Amino acid sequence: MIILLVFIHFTGYTQSDNNMINSSITIPLKTGKNPSTQFEKLVIEPANLFIQSKPINNDSPHFQLELNLFKNNTKHTTFLWCYDASTDNEKANYPKTYQNYSFALNINKKEVTLVVEKLDFGKTMFINFGQTAVIGNLEIMFVDFIGEWSEDINGNQTDAFNSYNISLSEGGEQKTVSFTSLNKLTDKELIIKWKNYKIFILEDSEKALKLIVRKNDS
Repeated sequence: MIILLVFIHFTGYTQSDNNMINSSITIPLKTGKNPSTQFEKLVIEPANLFIQSKPINNDSPHFQLELNLFKNNTKHTTFLWCYDASTDNEKANYPKTYQNYSFALNINKKEVTLVVEKLDFGKTMFINFGQTAVIGNLEIMFVDFIGEWSEDINGNQTDAFNSYNISLSEGGEQKTVSFTSLNKLTDKELIIKWKNYKIFILEDSEKALKLIVRKNDS
């Protein structure tokens, strides 16, 4: 009897060192280019991880990951940043959203991992300007914003704020919803109700909207 041993090598993708649990995956990273990983139908390419212990200025992140995402013959490129907790910059490494996935860096001392999760109801997410998030059958797109301001009777500017437009769609139905910037001193959140959903706007900026989506029965 002849036993044939066949070794199959898949080039380009790896999952051997990744920790995959249910609807999420944790990918260990090293400095520079990292192997591509396939998660469901999404191909994740950590194109370049750059680490600088002493940033050149206060606006430079300590960790930066260039991330390429491929799905259904489309490519999306984004960047993830993380600052050292001792700086005065924004500490939160918020998860960036692409379609029905979120992406964030997790820093444990000098060990860096990329955490990819499926979007789900009740989870905090950030939608970048021009991007669409898919949660179940609901699609939410950050369409645009308009900078506005108010003046007193003498023509002096008293306040500046943005007006935002987001598009909600499900099963062929679509609605565009408009709202203004949250007052950070008084407003904790803004709730938008549509069909069987509640969309909680937690933070707003010209770059991204922080929100949570819940069903009315949850």
